[in-house]
Amino acid sequence: MKILHLEDNPRDAELLLQTLFNEWPDFEVKVVETREGFLSELAGKPDLVLSDFNLVNFNGLEALQLTRQQFSNVPFIFLSGTIGEDRAIEALRAGATDYIIKDRPQRLIPAIQRALDDAKLQRERRETEEQIRRVQRLENIGMLASGIAHDFNNILSPILMGVSLLRTSMTNPFELKILATLESSAERGAGLVRQIMGFGRGMTGEPQIVQPRHLISEIIGVMEQTFSKSIQIQNAVAADLWPIKVNATQFHQVLLNLCVNARDAMPQGGTLRIQASNTKLDEMSAAAIPGTRPGPWLQLEISDSGTGIPPEVLERMWEPFFTTKEAGRGTGLGLATVRGIIEDHRGTLAVQTRLGHGTTFQIFLPAEPNDKILRTDTGSMIIPRGKNELILVVDDDTNVRDVTCATLAGHGYRILAASDGAEALALFAPRNLEIRAVVTDLDMPNLDGAALAKVLRALNPSVRILIVSGSSDIEDVRRRAPEDGCILTKPFNAEVLLGTIERLLNLASTAPWPRASKT
Repeated sequence: MKILHLEDNPRDAELLLQTLFNEWPDFEVKVVETREGFLSELAGKPDLVLSDFNLVNFNGLEALQLTRQQFSNVPFIFLSGTIGEDRAIEALRAGATDYIIKDRPQRLIPAIQRALDDAKLQRERRETEEQIRRVQRLENIGMLASGIAHDFNNILSPILMGVSLLRTSMTNPFELKILATLESSAERGAGLVRQIMGFGRGMTGEPQIVQPRHLISEIIGVMEQTFSKSIQIQNAVAADLWPIKVNATQFHQVLLNLCVNARDAMPQGGTLRIQASNTKLDEMSAAAIPGTRPGPWLQLEISDSGTGIPPEVLERMWEPFFTTKEAGRGTGLGLATVRGIIEDHRGTLAVQTRLGHGTTFQIFLPAEPNDKILRTDTGSMIIPRGKNELILVVDDDTNVRDVTCATLAGHGYRILAASDGAEALALFAPRNLEIRAVVTDLDMPNLDGAALAKVLRALNPSVRILIVSGSSDIEDVRRRAPEDGCILTKPFNAEVLLGTIERLLNLASTAPWPRASKT
């Protein structure tokens, strides 16, 4: 605690020092008697200002005005032997916290304690209000991101389907390589959209057995594309990592947060190293690592060669909304979220840091070495073809509709196309027994996909319906879609679309409808 005392009487200053030290031995008191000295010490933002009212070369009211100009919430108490009632009222109106007559020293300690307590309450209230405002801003950003994600998914769908169409007519290796690059970029964009929306929704979802090497590789790929070239990324990930049971989106967020923090700690460049390996802890090893127990673990380390973490920051860095970054550069939620995710997954997190030498975050997560992860060989996938079935495609996005129609028409289907639900009904009604399936967007003007599906089913209960949506909130899509409809979330490639249509058409008329199909 730091107190600034403005007093030009050495004896009064010494008496006050003794009084304060008797009550609070750890307080730091700085005594000044001039305007220049006061301004110099005031720049360090004291926790409390005590001031005489009249000084030879300075004025207490001017000191109060200077304090309020710089710090509106620092307690300011007048301590004077000459202040009268009128001047006391003037001082309080000018922003003083309290005033004490020097011949009533018994009031001093309670007044200081009350002023410090009030300042603490005001500070906590301001912090709470700021946290509420930050949460509201995050909610608004989440709502905005949801709309952007919907549009972005609609943009990516034609790209992914178009690549598949072009690949069938190309043989030049260079052109095929360009197509592969386009497809990879679009898929990476779709993955980033899913991650961002997953973070905004609170990363809901059940943990699943995953191969961490693949998730780490994705984050490394993002860093290589987006981080400054002055940062060297070292990959020390073992090829035989054991599977772990995690929410993949949450695991992504842990890696991304720690890597972004590492990047920010190296503004002039440096080395960012990601190391992952299997480790089996025995009783002695587990006892040395708080939060672990004997058994198999994934050991993950993210290290940087940056500035290191100062001790005063190290003490508070796990607090929600605590940040050392300038306004607009961080919310202070990153590390608090990382720690919460690791603890939710029964893991442990530790940090080692040296000023000027960098920081290492070490994570232990329970491993599942006996679990096997199913893998699909998409390289040898046989693309199904239609048998001249008539399909109605409904989408208000022209690009998505055109590429969807071209994909289906190029693989053995006859096509009808509509730009909204009303137009779709006009096409469906006279041919309702001939149309085998309807591929419809969920969000459309005039008549949305959910309402359209109900009317179509009334006209022909056996028509197959595939609901497609660019929304990133799959739970909301499921609530709105027909209970017996199949769902496909954008963006998807031609193989996924054609495979879904084939499964849909091959269902027996008495078979239950697939509830959802996601990419």
